[in-house]
Amino acid sequence: MNTKNLARKDAERLMPLLRSIGREMRERTKAIDHLELRLDALADARHAHGEEIASLESQLSNHRRELRRVENEVGQLGCNLDADHPLRIVIPAEGGALAYEGPLDDTQYYRRTALDQRT
Repeated sequence: MNTKNLARKDAERLMPLLRSIGREMRERTKAIDHLELRLDALADARHAHGEEIASLESQLSNHRRELRRVENEVGQLGCNLDADHPLRIVIPAEGGALAYEGPLDDTQYYRRTALDQRT
């Protein structure tokens, strides 16, 4: 019983950082989606928009690299991203993992069931 309280307290101490990471992940994912749509729209006129396309590809590369960096940071904190729900952060704890998802604007945790833990 005490272990659950400690795990929850540890998770709550990470919340400011997890909120920041979650916000950055959402913003970068949104930027990536926007840049990919823009590149698709310009693909047929590559010769006319070569410089703009090069700039967009550079921005896209930067956002993808930074998103990977943030995902690695989650791992360095001892947490994982849920493969089925990319904005769900899983915090391993004794007796099961604590999962947190969504906009990361509040502090609601729930214990994952065995079915949730399958990959």
